[in-house]
Amino acid sequence: MLSRLWTQSACLVAITVVLATGDPAFAADPDDRPGPPLAATVQPPPQAGPDFLFGRPRAFYGIYGGWLLASQRGGVFDFTREHLTVDEGAFDSALIRFAFGLALAARTDLLFEIGVSQATVQSEDREYLDDNYTPFDPSDDRPIAQTTQFKQLPIGASVRYWLRPRGREVGRYAWVPHRVAPYVGIGGGTQRYRFTQEGDFVDYRDFAIFSGVFHSQGWAASGHVFGGTSIKLTRRVFAGVEARYVWADTPLSNDFSFSDSIDLSGLRITGGIEFVF
Repeated sequence: MLSRLWTQSACLVAITVVLATGDPAFAADPDDRPGPPLAATVQPPPQAGPDFLFGRPRAFYGIYGGWLLASQRGGVFDFTREHLTVDEGAFDSALIRFAFGLALAARTDLLFEIGVSQATVQSEDREYLDDNYTPFDPSDDRPIAQTTQFKQLPIGASVRYWLRPRGREVGRYAWVPHRVAPYVGIGGGTQRYRFTQEGDFVDYRDFAIFSGVFHSQGWAASGHVFGGTSIKLTRRVFAGVEARYVWADTPLSNDFSFSDSIDLSGLRITGGIEFVF
């Protein structure tokens, strides 16, 4: 009898200890037990476009802006600087240039280009004043003033040679652009110009003052050499800087009887964007 009571007491103590310690095997239903933590959902990073083209580019186009340092040597420029308040560099001006080209080989391109520049200069006669200008005060002489406008429109073709190819071919299909690629080139073409002086002038034969417009325009053959560097921005877009010297000269029209030619030469420094496809 005592043995039986002892066994029942031991079983009761064991059950009490298990419930007190919260053993999940007995204290909770198996279906209510928490499962393993859910793995965090990771979104894959967005895939950037490939940094290459499928095949070497066959054509390109570009737009460039910069500055023209006009030569201004001889002819009408010497006369203008001597008699008018026009200093060296007065006809330097901003310019814009457009280009379209074809890739003939990995290192050789053919370019077709057109550009435009225009300088407008206000000036006065260096030595004389208009002493006939006396609306209020006879001693109030008026400057003999004029405006000179010089516009150029070059049209030409060039061959560009890459000292380092713009990119490299990988396998049969991929073309990977280089970060930096220098080049040189040579070309020629024609150049439209317009040179106009309008205002008051002195007739240096009898020193009479008169108003007038002197105008000359026409075409001139031209040649040029250049060098520059292309810098990759994306696989299809490149920035570039270039220095180019142009030679051109042509006779003036009959309005400028004191001069026989006009120099259209000059250094052109440009920078811009080029797209390949």
